[in-house]
Amino acid sequence: MDDCNRLNRIARDIAAIFVVICAGFALSGCGASDDQFAKIVVGTWGSRDVAPDDVIVETQFTLLPGGRVNWQGQVRLLVPPDFYLRPDRPNFEVRNGRLIYYFTASGNWAVRDGYLHTRIETSTLTSLMPVGFAAAWKLKEVTSKEMIYVSAANGRTRVEYRKSD
Repeated sequence: MDDCNRLNRIARDIAAIFVVICAGFALSGCGASDDQFAKIVVGTWGSRDVAPDDVIVETQFTLLPGGRVNWQGQVRLLVPPDFYLRPDRPNFEVRNGRLIYYFTASGNWAVRDGYLHTRIETSTLTSLMPVGFAAAWKLKEVTSKEMIYVSAANGRTRVEYRKSD
């Protein structure tokens, strides 16, 4: 009976060691993948979205080496022909029947566990990009031309396109 208990204990110890080794290999693989993602995502990416109510949002963001990110873009809304915009409104203009709001934001970024983590530190569009807002975007694939990820906002797969320099 003692021999049977000893064999069971040895088997459990071997299984535990095996699990620890496998976990180590898995985690080291994640780190390598994160490092690869972190290198290839550096650059400027852009997208254009049109909502059902015909609001257009064009966004461009630049992921800089060292973990800084800068966003810029515009939100365009349909307005009536007699829409008046006070001249003292910075970052706004009316053109071709649309009110255009130009926005910028900046913050930091990092790749961890297959996610692109971003955090906003400054923003001129606090209603959509509030200071302190953090998100984690599940990276699916990044090439020299496309970044495919699962949106933290709605769970849908999105594609950003690399902008030419």
